[in-house]
Amino acid sequence: MNTHPLGIDLSLFPIRENLTYVNHAGTSPIPRTAADRLKQFADEVSGHASSVYDQWTLGLNATRASAARLLGCDTAEVAFARSTTAGLNLVALGIDWKPGDVIVAEEKTFPANWIGWRDIAGGRGAELWSWPEHADYKYHLEDLEARLKQGGVRLVAATSANFATGFRQDMEAVGKLCKQYDALLCVDAIQTLGVFPLDVKKCHIDFLAADSHKWLMGPEGAGIFYVAKERLEMIDPALVGWMGRRNFGQYEKMDHPPDPTARRFEEGSPNVAGTLAMGESLRFLLETGIDRIAVHNQSICRVLREGLVDLGWSVATPAAADCSASIIAAHRPGVDSQATASAMWKEGKVWAAARRGFLRISPHVYQTEDDMRHILETVKKVMQGGYGGSV
Repeated sequence: MNTHPLGIDLSLFPIRENLTYVNHAGTSPIPRTAADRLKQFADEVSGHASSVYDQWTLGLNATRASAARLLGCDTAEVAFARSTTAGLNLVALGIDWKPGDVIVAEEKTFPANWIGWRDIAGGRGAELWSWPEHADYKYHLEDLEARLKQGGVRLVAATSANFATGFRQDMEAVGKLCKQYDALLCVDAIQTLGVFPLDVKKCHIDFLAADSHKWLMGPEGAGIFYVAKERLEMIDPALVGWMGRRNFGQYEKMDHPPDPTARRFEEGSPNVAGTLAMGESLRFLLETGIDRIAVHNQSICRVLREGLVDLGWSVATPAAADCSASIIAAHRPGVDSQATASAMWKEGKVWAAARRGFLRISPHVYQTEDDMRHILETVKKVMQGGYGGSV
């Protein structure tokens, strides 16, 4: 019997039969429809090979259209990338950096949105400025504006939500500041895309990257790379090849110009299987409704927050709905968060994580308040059993 408040068919998520999985900020399970598409693709490759490539092309086109719908952009502005890092590196490699160019990035962001800017752009003369995290675990817009006012900022490398604390950035406000001070905006959106609505035009986003294996609930190695159409010529493709060219199917010619769309960044044969499966995941999310997913996820996170506080934990994730992701990060004096996460698995088949010293619990839309109560009961048992240990 389906008891999900959004009417989701829970049979789409067989993982529920095995464990309570709350590490979607790490890697998500894929819905059964996506898994079925992977199996179907394997059968097609085995039994038909390239004789059905036209069908795969239709599927790839449908996935691109779904990604564009998710972002609020044109399909011509969407490319497929193998990872968030790959998409961000395309920007870092493709811009003609000048000595003195400044890149802004959060100081405690995930390494994917730091290393490329430091090593690639920095190696070409750009300077990296750390947007400081405050005691409330937020990145304050006042700090960003103060740095923008100083001048020299060419690009802001923003993260839509912090992977460890769950702080969610106001991307529309960041975009307005970037537009006001004539700075480019590149967004690592992997921790919010699929949970919270994001309109790249309304947020004045120039570039965006997100792998599908977290909140988009797709397989690893299949992701989305967005480039605003007015920025296409600004990025010199770091990787070039036959498939990123106009009329790429005319193999006998070597002088095809770059494709006029974002597809120019897809240099060679695509990850057909992963992209088709990602398409099924996107279909599920879009049909469920991103607005509805956001409300539901914040509702179940609220149950977690209140329950953990009652158990004596401090929650680092901001309480306000407008700046919290679908992540609850908590800590408790004298308790080792990693040991607690391990004990939760042994005690109640709850798969959580520990990041930056926090116990990180990151639920997704197919889960319910009953699931959250099971997690809280498991944490309580772990505490009573003394498994958490001492820091």
